[in-house]
Amino acid sequence: MFIVLYIACGILSLSATSAEEAGEPEDLLRFRNGDSLHGAFLGLSEGDLRWRHSEARDTITLKTQKLRRLSFHGGRSRKSLRSPSYIQLTDGDRIPGTLISLNAENLVMETEFAGNVSIPREFVSQISPRPHGGLVHYIGPFKGDDWTVIEPPEKKKEENEPAKEREEEEKQPAKENQPAKENQPAKEQQEEEESAPPWVFSGGAYYSNSQLPIAIDTKSPDQVRIRFTLAWRNRLNAAIAFHATMKQPETPPEKGEDDEKEKKPIAKPDGAGTKGFAYTYGHSYVLTIYSNYAQIYRCDFTDEGEADMDRLSNSSANLRLEEAGQAEFELRCDRLTDTIALFADGRFVSQWNDRQGYVGTGSYLAFASQNSAARLRISDVVVTTWNGMIDSAQSMETEDRDVILLTNGTDRFSGKLASLQDGKFMIKGTYADMTVPHEQVQEIRLAKAKQTGEDEEETSRQRIRLLLQPYGRLTLRPVEASSDRLRAHHPALGDLTLDLRYAGLMEFSFGPSVLDSWDDDY
Repeated sequence: MFIVLYIACGILSLSATSAEEAGEPEDLLRFRNGDSLHGAFLGLSEGDLRWRHSEARDTITLKTQKLRRLSFHGGRSRKSLRSPSYIQLTDGDRIPGTLISLNAENLVMETEFAGNVSIPREFVSQISPRPHGGLVHYIGPFKGDDWTVIEPPEKKKEENEPAKEREEEEKQPAKENQPAKENQPAKEQQEEEESAPPWVFSGGAYYSNSQLPIAIDTKSPDQVRIRFTLAWRNRLNAAIAFHATMKQPETPPEKGEDDEKEKKPIAKPDGAGTKGFAYTYGHSYVLTIYSNYAQIYRCDFTDEGEADMDRLSNSSANLRLEEAGQAEFELRCDRLTDTIALFADGRFVSQWNDRQGYVGTGSYLAFASQNSAARLRISDVVVTTWNGMIDSAQSMETEDRDVILLTNGTDRFSGKLASLQDGKFMIKGTYADMTVPHEQVQEIRLAKAKQTGEDEEETSRQRIRLLLQPYGRLTLRPVEASSDRLRAHHPALGDLTLDLRYAGLMEFSFGPSVLDSWDDDY
């Protein structure tokens, strides 16, 4: 739904050229009442936002209290951050950049979007010099054409139905006492629903509109860690295929048939159910996630090319997820030892062992909603190498000690993080002091007792939330902005001047609910 602006001076400016006409994505405003407006962001000051519309001669001024979200450049930032490291604050903000120095009071970071910034240590909850650990094989999504929608197999009924029978069916008259005109709106509505794309890319995330899967070849190795953020509306019923080949088995040659004759793929059944996993994803594993539990299916085929499905057994895979919510999941898969482990929001959920041998020989990753009434949002997908150790060190926090996790994923120790000098962390341990090179540290969880919360007076003021691609988040009090620069005050970082070319979204209204950040209309 779009708002219609009636401008007093409503004469069209012949010289106005929209970004869409220039072949570039436009900015988009979303209002709190659900209305939308395309155009170009020109800046803001004193609670007013300046906007240019292609059909308005003059600049439009809007009150920010009425706004919900501004998406820049079609929800895609004009520049992306290069450094994977970041600092996480106690309020959930994530500051991307490279840590330069650290002492008992402050951290100094070099950022691409705001230059060097100093952060009081009491505001910091986590330091992540190398958050992904091993070699990164995929991180995204950052654009809408790197994933592929998997079309369903053709139904046998449609394949075998005679053309004449279909013609007769089409000639059937409308139901008795129901004029054809009354059928037309419903037909148009059905066609409109069917024409909607199965997945929509918006602001660094994919939103589902159907039960069709979406997949990408991540080039994942034998030992891999797959992280992703999954959000859902209505009842959660998601399927995640991994180490998938996306290839179907071939029909074995018949007796007497020429061995050199090309084999043909077997016909896929039109029936749904879990057996459809194998025909859709090929040799693979499929993780199904519900609100209260998770399970894994093993997708294999018989010598005749028929699906051979098994559910891997495990002791317990209980989840405690909300009806509409969001969670960060992590899969750790090891072809060499036939093991799979699942974590949710840093908590170990379960481990599976495939006693028949690891069947997932591919490298594709796929997502699908199993509920026609539910919708999924997929974001923050990271695929990295892994050392094969099932370890939950990343979720460890203590009240009075800093916890350091190394990039090998297994070595960790606690103590007091003293400083960072010349690229080396100095840690005072219980039994000895240690020096650890910066590049060998994956993350550091700081002692919770030494952290501070937000100032109530600062929280009560009008604030905005700026989302940087691919993973930055800053909650600030705006002072003034142009189309490319923003002057603002951050409770931990102080006064800042930020480069808005790294921003994908600017939120004016936000809250803890996943529905507050659900917006697939770009």
